[in-house]
Amino acid sequence: MISGNKLIRSTVTGLRIVTALLLLAAIPLSTGSVRAGMGMAAAAAVGSSGLEACRTTSGKVLYDCVAGVLDRMSGTLPRAADPEVRGALQTAAAQLRAASNKAQALSAIAQCRSVFSGLIQHLRSTGGDAPGLSAIAGVLSKAAALIQSKG
Repeated sequence: MISGNKLIRSTVTGLRIVTALLLLAAIPLSTGSVRAGMGMAAAAAVGSSGLEACRTTSGKVLYDCVAGVLDRMSGTLPRAADPEVRGALQTAAAQLRAASNKAQALSAIAQCRSVFSGLIQHLRSTGGDAPGLSAIAGVLSKAAALIQSKG
């Protein structure tokens, strides 16, 4: 027969093992958003460097260059990224390619920025942080400024 102390110790040990297993199982879930955030930051870095190359162009060539940058950013996003993020970048790229004047090009960027602003606001309202999304929104702001000055 097992004494009371041994029974309690074995139960406590069993609970510790179950808790440790649950914590280990939760690690991949929690690091997914971290990896997605790092991927967003990488996409923003691709965008920043791409926009630097676009600075030497103007007009329709500039719109096409910025569209290419947005496509590369979209391709750099991690698989775990929100589909709305990828879709907004791809839509803006398509609209930039179709743009024939500065107003249309700026409108494409503004629509994309509004998607990112909404996502950032939603994440912050739920207590989250969105540094990767904010970095991409910053790239979009730079793109708008570039189009405004050279478009």
